[in-house]
Amino acid sequence: MKKNTLILIGILILNVSLIFAQSQTDSIQIKKSLGTVFIQNGKKLTPKQLLEITKVNQEAYKEMKVAKSNHDIGSVFGFAGGFLVGWPLGTAIAGGEPNWALAGIGAGLIVMSIPFSSSYAKHAKNAVGIYNNGLNQTGLRKVNFDLGLTCYGIGVKMRF
Repeated sequence: MKKNTLILIGILILNVSLIFAQSQTDSIQIKKSLGTVFIQNGKKLTPKQLLEITKVNQEAYKEMKVAKSNHDIGSVFGFAGGFLVGWPLGTAIAGGEPNWALAGIGAGLIVMSIPFSSSYAKHAKNAVGIYNNGLNQTGLRKVNFDLGLTCYGIGVKMRF
C-alpha cells in the first residue's frame, strides 16, 4: 500500500514539474543584434515559425500575420534590389561595362524595403509580447512540495 502511494506521488510530482517546465520554456525572447532575432528554447525562429507558434493566441496570431506580410514584401524588394545592385558591381569587377541605372534602381528598391523591415520588427515584437503575456496568464500557480513527517508517517505536502 505504501509502495503504491509513493509511486503515485512520484508520478504526480513528475507530471506537475513537466507542466511547469513547459510553460516557462515556451516563452519567446527578443534579441537585438544586426536585426531583431526571436529565440525560443535556444533556437532562432523564422517569421513562418513565429506565425505557427502564435496560432494558439488569436490576438498574437493576428499581429504576427501583419508582421509576416510586411516581412515578405520587404524581402521581395530587398532581394530584387540586391540583385540589381550586385549585377552591375559584378560586371564592373569582371572588367565589363556596368549599367549603373540598374544599380540606382536596385538601391531604390533596397531603400523601399527598409520601412517594411522596421514594420515587421514592430509587429513581430508586439505579437511576441502578446504571446508571452498570454502564457503568463494561462500558466499554473506555483506549487510547493514539501517532503517530511506527518501524523500518518512520511508524506508529501502540496501548497498552492
